This record gives sequence, structure tokens and C-alpha cells, in this order.
Amino acid sequence: MNVVKFPSDEAPVTDADRRAKAYFDMEPHICDVVNMATIAVGLLDHPNRELHQFAAYRLSEMLDELKTRYYAMDFPA
Repeated sequence: MNVVKFPSDEAPVTDADRRAKAYFDMEPHICDVVNMATIAVGLLDHPNRELHQFAAYRLSEMLDELKTRYYAMDFPA
């Protein structure tokens, strides 16, 4: 098992450390979006079109939330 170590409280936190933690924190959200996309694709041929429409709409919302979360990260260029 891989263990992710973050700098101790005494060590100065670099931009690279902040970016790594931010992207690490986004991982579950990215996995949720991928899972919803898989569900939406799986429902393409489902006889109840409303299920596919719901999944596609929810996927769109989740992508917007992910985009907002990504651009909210304040990192210098």
C-alpha cells in the first residue's frame, strides 16, 4: 500500500505541496464523475429514457461542480 506523506507543520509548505494536496483532495470527485458517466453510458439503450436523461443531466451538474472546484484552487501561474 502506498502512503502519501505531507510536509510536517514545521516544514515550509511549497506551491508544489499545495497543488499535490489539492489534486489529491479532488480524486474522489473525479471518481464520482467517472462513475456517473459509466452509468449514463450504460443507460443509453434502456427502455426508460428518463433514467438516461437523469443520469446525463446529473453528469452535467457534476462536471460543472468539478470545474468550479478546479478553478477555485488559487495557485500562482
